Amino acid sequence: MSSQTTLSLLVYAIYSLTDIYFLSVGVHALAAAGASIISPVQIALGAVATTVGAGGASMVSRALGEQNVEKASRTVANTFLIFWAAAITITILGSIFIEPIVYLLGATESIAPYAIEYGRIIFLGAIASTGYSAIIRADGNARYSTAMWIIPICVNIVLCWLFIIVLQMGVSGAALATVCCQVTSAGMGVYFFFFRKNRSYRIKASYFRPDWPTIREVLAIGSPSLIKSASVSLIAIVTNNLLRRIGGDSALSVFAIVGRLHAALIAPQTGIVQGMQPLLGYNFGQKKLARVREAVRLSLGAAVAYGSLVCGVCLVMPAALIALLSKESAIIAEGQTALRLLALSYPLTGVAMVTAGSFQSIGRAREALLLTLGGILLVKLPVLLVASRLFSLTGIWASEAISELILCIVSFVLLKNARAGSGHGMVSGVPRNLDLPR
Repeated sequence: MSSQTTLSLLVYAIYSLTDIYFLSVGVHALAAAGASIISPVQIALGAVATTVGAGGASMVSRALGEQNVEKASRTVANTFLIFWAAAITITILGSIFIEPIVYLLGATESIAPYAIEYGRIIFLGAIASTGYSAIIRADGNARYSTAMWIIPICVNIVLCWLFIIVLQMGVSGAALATVCCQVTSAGMGVYFFFFRKNRSYRIKASYFRPDWPTIREVLAIGSPSLIKSASVSLIAIVTNNLLRRIGGDSALSVFAIVGRLHAALIAPQTGIVQGMQPLLGYNFGQKKLARVREAVRLSLGAAVAYGSLVCGVCLVMPAALIALLSKESAIIAEGQTALRLLALSYPLTGVAMVTAGSFQSIGRAREALLLTLGGILLVKLPVLLVASRLFSLTGIWASEAISELILCIVSFVLLKNARAGSGHGMVSGVPRNLDLPR
C-alpha cells in the first residue's frame, strides 16, 4: 500500500519541482517566487480535500471491514457535498479578494503581479481540486488511486512545458496547467465512483441528501488533516512575511526553490502514512489489533530510516540539488545553508506524521488533533518567531528541525500513554489498551 502511495507522491514531487523549474528558467526567479507565494492557497484547497478525504476514508474502510456497504456509500456521497460547498465558497471569496490576499501572503511589490496572475486562475479552478484518492485507496484500489496521481501530473508536466516554454504564457501557463491537472484527477474520481463497473458499493442519488451525523463524523475524524494542512499554510504565510522583512526578494526566491525541494523530499514519508491508514482502519474495524500494532511499528521504522537517508544526501550535496531547479549562482550559494538546516528535520518528521495518522485511522480524532493543533500553535509558530528574532535568516531555516524534535518527543509520550491505556477510550467497543509501540 505504501509503495503505491509513495510512487504517487514522488510523481507529484517531480511535478512540483518541474513546475518551479519551468518558471525559474522559462520566466524569472521572481515568477517562481510568485507561484510560491500562492502555495498557502493551494495548501488550503488541499486541506479541504484532505479533510473530507481522510475522514471519509477512515469511515469507509471501517464500514467495509464491518460489511456495512450502505454506510460506505452514504459516507462518500456526503463527502462530495462537503467539498463542493467549501470549494465554491473559496472560489468566490478568493476571486474577489485576490489582491489583498497576495500581499497578506507576503508578496513584495516586485513579486505581487506574478502572484496575482497565478492565484486568480488557481482560485477559479478550485472546484476541481480533488479526486478523492484517499477514499478510493480505502476501498482497496491502490492501483487506481496511484493512477489518479500519475496521469494528471504527467498531463501537468507536459502542459507546463507547452504553455511556459513553447507558448510563452508565463505564470498564467503554469496556473492553467495546474487546473488542467486537477480537472483530470476529478474526472477520474467521478468515473470511479459513478461509472466504473467493478466497485465495492454504488452511490444512489438519495444518498446525496445531507446526513448530519455522517458529516459531523467525517469532519471530526478529518479535522486533524485540516489542522495539519492549515498549520502548514499558516507557517508558509508567516515565513514569507518574515523573509520579506529580513531578506526581501532574494530570500523569497531562495525559499521558493528550497521550500519545494524540502516538500518534495518529504513526500515518501507522507506516502508511508497514507499507505498505512487504510490497513489500520480496516483491521481495527475487524478488531485485529495485532496487525494494527505491526503496521504502526513498520511505518515508524520506515519513516525514520528514509528521513535519515535523505538528510545525509542534503548535507553532502545541497548545491547539486538546488542547481536542478535554478541556474542563478546567488540562489545556489544562499540556498545551501537553508537546505542543510531544513534537512536536519527529516529523520524526525515521520514520527509525528505516523503517530497522528495512526490515531486518525482508528477514529481517535482527539489525540490526532492534539498532536497537529498543538504542533502548530504551541511548537512550530512560537519556535519560528523566536528563532527568526534571535538568529535572523539562519533561525528561520533551523526552526523546522527544532520544532520536529519537540513534536517527536510529544509523539512518543502519546504512544506510550496509548500503550498503557491511560484513559483514552477506544471507539466501537474495542478494548482501551491498543498496545501501540513503545
